[in-house]
Amino acid sequence: MKSVTFSEIERVRKGSHRPSPAVPVQRATLLLLSMVLGLPALVLAFHLIDPTAPLGYIIVPVLLGGLLPAVARTLPGRFEVTTRFSACHLVGTLDDAMERLGYAPDERGPGTVRYRMRAARWPTWQGADITVTVRDHMLEVTGPMRTLRVLRGQLSC
Repeated sequence: MKSVTFSEIERVRKGSHRPSPAVPVQRATLLLLSMVLGLPALVLAFHLIDPTAPLGYIIVPVLLGGLLPAVARTLPGRFEVTTRFSACHLVGTLDDAMERLGYAPDERGPGTVRYRMRAARWPTWQGADITVTVRDHMLEVTGPMRTLRVLRGQLSC
C-alpha cells in the first residue's frame, strides 16, 4: 500500500504529551531492567530504612507499583491512517484485519465504525472496543494500545 501512511501510536490523555523517541525494543529492555534491578533495590532500601516492618508491607506495594507500566499498555491510544484516495475504501481492509484479531463490527454509523471483541476474554477490560472515524482521506483509529500496535502491523503488510 504505497499510497497509505500510518502515524505513530500515541496515548490518549488530557494535556500535552511529547512522545518518547525510544523504540519499542529499547522501552521493553528498559522496563525489564528496571523491574529486575529496581524492584529488589527498592525492597532492600525500604527494609534498611525500617528493619522492623514486615516484608509483606514492603514487597506488595513495590510489586503493585512495578506492574503499573505493564498495565499502561491497556490504556487508550490512537493512530491515523492517511491515504491519497478516499478513506472509505480502506474500511474493507480494516474489517479483514479486525476479523483476524477477533473483533467484529458492532455498530456502523455515518463516518464511524465500532468493533467489539467476539469472544469475551478474561479479564475483560473496559474500553477494549476499537473505534474508527472515517474522514475524507484519513482514518482515525482509537482503542487499547496493545491492540493498536498489532492492528497497525497487520495493516502495514
